[in-house]
Amino acid sequence: MFSTELLLAWRYIRSKRKEKAISAIAGFSIVGIILGVATLIIVTSVMNGFRKEFTERVIGFNGHIVLHPLVALDNYREISQEILNIKGIAQAIPVIERQALVLSNRTVKGTLVYGISSDDLAKKDLVAGNIVEGNLENFNREGTIILGESLARRSNFKVGDDVVIIAPEMDETGLGVMPRKKTFRLAATFNSGMYEYDNSVSYISLDISQKLFKMQNTVTGISVFADDPLKLSDIKKELIGKFSNSNRITDWQSNNSSFMKAVEIERNVMFLILTLITLVASFNIISCMIMLAKDKEKDIAILRTIGMSRSSITRVFFMAGTSIGVFGTVVGALAGIVFAINVKKIQEILEALLNTKVFSPEVYFLTHLPSLLNVIDVAITVFISLLLSCFATIYPAKKASRLNPTEILRYA
Repeated sequence: MFSTELLLAWRYIRSKRKEKAISAIAGFSIVGIILGVATLIIVTSVMNGFRKEFTERVIGFNGHIVLHPLVALDNYREISQEILNIKGIAQAIPVIERQALVLSNRTVKGTLVYGISSDDLAKKDLVAGNIVEGNLENFNREGTIILGESLARRSNFKVGDDVVIIAPEMDETGLGVMPRKKTFRLAATFNSGMYEYDNSVSYISLDISQKLFKMQNTVTGISVFADDPLKLSDIKKELIGKFSNSNRITDWQSNNSSFMKAVEIERNVMFLILTLITLVASFNIISCMIMLAKDKEKDIAILRTIGMSRSSITRVFFMAGTSIGVFGTVVGALAGIVFAINVKKIQEILEALLNTKVFSPEVYFLTHLPSLLNVIDVAITVFISLLLSCFATIYPAKKASRLNPTEILRYA
């Protein structure tokens, strides 16, 4: 009986000349489900990618936890070593972080100067692993600097050029009070993939930064990197217990909580809105099945007369309607997965064809459109689509099974 019901469902859903309207509605339903499912998968993947890229780059520069000294921290080396002894901590990097100006022949640009030792800079994969020109070996030399690629390009600097840094600290001279400045040799440029950092960050050695910013034998903070950036509660409690008297302790989650919440809310709202596309396509399935049941009234009457039960009629139309949802969902899921995996290549193709920037780093802060495919998100999307398709088919299937064969054959 099941094979008979399946065969009838297949015959009813196939396109025929006299059923063009039904076939058209079925086609629109399939297209709607394909677009809804594919769009949901693509959007959730891009939102996941944004969250991952932002998290990795922000904590890659600033550390998972940062100790901000409330007083001059002249024993920062001993404190860094003591922090490393805490379980779960991978790195403790003393840094000086100050605002300054980069002076070139034509322009003056603002920069966030990081004073850091060459050994610690080599451990920062976001910089050391993304060198565009030059190399980190030159950073060991006296008076060298590393700039973000965008900052170097906008200031017309190349590796080997002289870079003048103007600090906010003042020196008293015979001509009055003058800002401190020092000339550095550009050792390398880096591209971290996050435009905001590449356009503003520069690195100099820790010893020179202490002299330039008048911070002899002290630092502005210690950046702490944990083995797992998502499990910081125990580490932060231990750090607070040991160093809270002379330090203000912050972590990347609290510093960026508003942004992370905004991304999560936007992701959920987008998911809800795009689910409506699949819901609209499901209403098309209802229309298609009602029209199909109306067109097949005589067939239903004959099937009921020869002994087919109401439940069998219900299953025939249920399978016919559900097949639309299943086909649309499968095709949409495959299309969304392929698009999400190859979104960077698609971006490059579109930019080449249109000769313009589809994804501007100046606006979105990242140099490329990120995408992170999550199996759970795909499974939830497929489940919702199939569930809506099944619910949309129940009413017309029940309605078709309740038709009175006597009345239909009497007026046939």
